[in-house]
Amino acid sequence: MDDAVDALPPGGRTEWLTAGDGTRLRTMRWDAVIEEPRGSVVLLNGRTEFIEKYCEVIRELLERRFAVFTLDWRGQGLSSRALSDPLRGDVADFAQFDEDLRLFMERVVYPQAPRPLIALAHSMGGNILLRFLHREPKAFSCSVLTAPMLAIKTAPFPAWFARSVARMQVMAGAGTAYIWGGGPDAWTHPFEGNVVTTDRRRYARAEALLRAQPALRLASPSFRWLSAAFDSMAWTRQADFAGAIETPVLLVGAARDKIVHPGADMRLIRRLKKGTFVLLDAEHEIMMERDEIRRLFWAFFDGFVARGS
Repeated sequence: MDDAVDALPPGGRTEWLTAGDGTRLRTMRWDAVIEEPRGSVVLLNGRTEFIEKYCEVIRELLERRFAVFTLDWRGQGLSSRALSDPLRGDVADFAQFDEDLRLFMERVVYPQAPRPLIALAHSMGGNILLRFLHREPKAFSCSVLTAPMLAIKTAPFPAWFARSVARMQVMAGAGTAYIWGGGPDAWTHPFEGNVVTTDRRRYARAEALLRAQPALRLASPSFRWLSAAFDSMAWTRQADFAGAIETPVLLVGAARDKIVHPGADMRLIRRLKKGTFVLLDAEHEIMMERDEIRRLFWAFFDGFVARGS
């Protein structure tokens, strides 16, 4: 990696959307580097993430002759933030993310993207994508999910307790407060002991981006975000949820994941009509991992997309 690789590829075009509630959403797109592209990849990132963090992934997709479309979710990146404390992650309901993705698809992707459409989503982005696929089963020719947020780890508390606390805090009027143990300094952590990647240089790159552009920083979530996340995860785990998804799905799990439970991935795959599961020896952020792990990921991605699109 060097400065050229660490920057967003040239040619990116920014388009701002305004959601029905006034939230401004930053979207970006890159045209394919050839006249006859293989299609378009819609890249959906996870909680706390932002477009710049995926500079290397975007470059690799362009090298594969795809056009790339992506966005900052509401409340993170350079999109609007609802609270006076911009570091606090907050959303009232994941239905707001549903609406943002629908708007992005209708205003930016559908009118401009070369077909076929392929989705690539990580963590929270995977949760939101699954919700979209449940409602729009024919929108994408195939989808790739890395460590989707289906069941989060809540140690030292059991998940039922964490969900109950979050719900009670919302009912008590404290929904926008930071979760227990959270705070505004949680946007940065030393590499040693981090829970997302074993690649020091890629971790340092993300930290450097946040230090250079403070507006990109996002710390701990609110109780309201956590309660909404639990509700959304519970929906994706219902027996009839996955059965409505027609899209071929490749789910890439992380065996060393400390954020989400890989076991939930396997349960989802068994219920999907066209699901493939791969488990890599990785931490949560598979696309930000060491080169040898990423090579495996891209090999599975390339093979699956060649068959599915």
